[in-house]
Order: sequence, then C-alpha cells, then structure tokens
Amino acid sequence: MNETASHESPIHIETYARGVYQILKIDGGNSITDLSELKDLICLYLDKGRKKIAVSFTSASYIYSGALKVLIDCYNRIVGTGGDLCIIEPNPGLFDTLELLNIDRIIGIYVSEDYLPQS
Repeated sequence: MNETASHESPIHIETYARGVYQILKIDGGNSITDLSELKDLICLYLDKGRKKIAVSFTSASYIYSGALKVLIDCYNRIVGTGGDLCIIEPNPGLFDTLELLNIDRIIGIYVSEDYLPQS
C-alpha cells in the first residue's frame, strides 16, 4: 500500500511496506525542522499494529534539535510497544550528525532497505 502525506508543511512522506517494516520516506529538503507529521503517522501505524518502522530522510543533511526530540519520542513509543524504529539510507552529512550525537547507539541505522532485519 503506497500512501502519501503532504499538507501545508514542506515535508512530504511516502510510505510502503517492505517485509516486516513500514517504510516512511521523508522529503523535507536539506534540513528537517518539524517531524510532527511523522509522529502522527507513526501513531497511526502503531494503531494498525505495524510495530516495525524504518524512516528514510531522502535528502536531508541536517536535523534540528526539535525534530530530533520528536524522533527520539517516536523511538521510545515504538520500543514501548515491542517494536523497532530505525533509519535507512541517511545522507552522509545526516549520518555524521547522528553519529556525533550518539543517536546511532540508540536507533539502528542501515545504509539500505536491503539490510533491514527480516524479523
């Protein structure tokens, strides 16, 4: 099932299933400032029983602290239900930022969908 969420905000989210994961591809430009739409979408998928979610920030090389807080909140909510949240295909600049902040020690980061856990 492909869905697209695009409102007045500059963020565009494409979603589809890949194995046990629900993939959320976010295109919000070079920087991610607001992930409230992502949080709402994750809550919707949790309500539908989808507990494994992979997020891809397709072109972002920077994430603002407020957006990072939302991402961590989403992670805690998903893990609290026995699920998993990970990041796939990060831009090298975004990966460096996440690594510098030790986010990669909390949230799994994969170079591609092909490396997502199968169970």
